[in-house]
Amino acid sequence: MTTTFVHADLLNSHYVEWGAFLRDADRWSSQQIADYQLTRLQHAVRVANETEGYRERFAAAGITPADLRSLDDLRRFPLIEKDTIRDRLRDFSREVPDREYVTTGGSTGVPFGFYRDKVAFARELASKAHQYHRIGWREGDPQLVFRGLPITSPDHVQMVPEFNELRCSSYHLVPEWMERFTARAFEYQPLWLRCYPSSGHIFARWLKDTGRRFPAIKGVLCASENLYDFQRDLMREVFNARVFSHYGHYELAVLAGFCEHEDTYHVLPQYGLAELLDPDGRPVTTPGAVGEIVGTSFLMAATPFIRYRTRDYARLKGVGCAACGRPYQVWDRIEGRLQEFIVTGTGRWISMTAINMHDDVFDHVAQFQFHQKERGKVTFRYIPRETCGPDQLMDIRRRLMIKLGDDTDLRLEAVSEIPPTARGKHRFLLQDLKLAFGDA
Repeated sequence: MTTTFVHADLLNSHYVEWGAFLRDADRWSSQQIADYQLTRLQHAVRVANETEGYRERFAAAGITPADLRSLDDLRRFPLIEKDTIRDRLRDFSREVPDREYVTTGGSTGVPFGFYRDKVAFARELASKAHQYHRIGWREGDPQLVFRGLPITSPDHVQMVPEFNELRCSSYHLVPEWMERFTARAFEYQPLWLRCYPSSGHIFARWLKDTGRRFPAIKGVLCASENLYDFQRDLMREVFNARVFSHYGHYELAVLAGFCEHEDTYHVLPQYGLAELLDPDGRPVTTPGAVGEIVGTSFLMAATPFIRYRTRDYARLKGVGCAACGRPYQVWDRIEGRLQEFIVTGTGRWISMTAINMHDDVFDHVAQFQFHQKERGKVTFRYIPRETCGPDQLMDIRRRLMIKLGDDTDLRLEAVSEIPPTARGKHRFLLQDLKLAFGDA
């Protein structure tokens, strides 16, 4: 007797209902989106006003929820920082059914805890799945996963039948274990690889360098880190598949995923309202301009997030996508977290996206990481390959200095290992400077 497999999320009524809603809303007009967002904004602000913290902030700004009559009125409400909510969590939270305390280290590594309810989390999962559906992913498709999930088995591999996924430890991306992960992949035959971009890139680099094969897959699903061009290009080459990325965060205020036709981020308007603001707090409206992502969540009721400063940056492409027809806010790319900028000696900020190399400059190192402790000084840590000699290091320095400029002191340091973070991520940059919104 055979039983039909049902993905665990499809047993969650909140997940199923929200997924159906998003499918119906996928072709809304601009006016339908605006009407919905205003209704949800008004609700979110009323809910936030039930907390002592937000009520105080609204009163100090001389505004009440009744003053929110248009989308533009949202700009009259104050912005809020992570530190403010973290330091007065009780004052910025509400008692709701099934709320749970969750934490995220965030891009700065500073723990941040808040309350999230189970309905919000189910809708979060359904929203991400809705974006994956654009490129053919379906619940229950077999997928191999490299993410920061603790795996205690002797071979650092865990089969999770309720999601039909084979999880491999992102903390053990060394040849011995990647050999094992590859063998298990051939036994398992995944349709998708789901990973941190850094983990997927390390694995792809090892496959290419060793000439190993990997089962044919439909795509690579990247999340939780910025996806850089050099990572995307290598994974697309090695896996011969589409590399899909989405932007999101634990606070559930903004979600944006690639279009099915092009590598641009489409902001999901039913999830929350996303603003791109310049350092003076003004809306970014010019295509090509970069702004900080500020989000108001439509999902979070336990700890509301109203005009929440994410400290992440994106580059605006415009509104509306000619390729897919959705009238969504579209970003060219995520420029990165605040902690993914290098600060030069004269105070210039250089995004890690600008350090992308589209040539063979890093072919002679197995892994690398930038580290900045002082303005204008950067250390390039690298694990050398056998082919890495003085000439190759001189070439790496020369090409990096073209990107960094002569107001930056660059030091190269050979290391034997570059350990992942506590969450299993392999950071491109360790930034120890205390950067703040508006400094750039």
